[in-house]
Amino acid sequence: MTAETNQDARRRVVPMQPVDAPTDVLPVVGGRRPARPTPGPAAPPVPPAPPRAAAREAAPEPEPAEPERRAGMGLPALVLGLLAAATAWSGWAGVVLGLFAVAAGFLGARRAWRGLATDGAFSLGGLVLGAVGLVWGAVVVSQTLFGSGAFGDGLTLDQCLAQATSSFEMHMCKSQHITEFNQRFPNAAE
Repeated sequence: MTAETNQDARRRVVPMQPVDAPTDVLPVVGGRRPARPTPGPAAPPVPPAPPRAAAREAAPEPEPAEPERRAGMGLPALVLGLLAAATAWSGWAGVVLGLFAVAAGFLGARRAWRGLATDGAFSLGGLVLGAVGLVWGAVVVSQTLFGSGAFGDGLTLDQCLAQATSSFEMHMCKSQHITEFNQRFPNAAE
């Protein structure tokens, strides 16, 4: 036998056939032998397995599917942030739009950080502008809610004019109660 023939003999795989003949190799459990299987129809022959190297080449491993990157919450966050910053002077509009802009910006930035979205810059811009609108709107609303406003807030025209000590304070009283002032003093505007 040559070396070439010996290597061919080692590579050849012979499938094992099921044994139908009864054997005495079954284990004894609890003093009794288990029942022997009854011979049934012969199993079809098993084809020889391909060598491992050929199996790897034949079926390449599937690559893990990369999630699709798409636009996320960036543009809505940016639009809401711009609206929040633009309307923050009015108070509640800046607060409400700012809350939505911050939430959308945070969600969009998180998706972009994970590599699932392509508009991370828009998300961060919306987050920052939304925060500016939220804080500015909250400052405007807090002055209204907690009474830390300007001179004469909450007073009638007569009370305000009685407390005024300068022409600037008189002008503030007039601007706060403009309709009442124009009714009582119709010729004052001329």
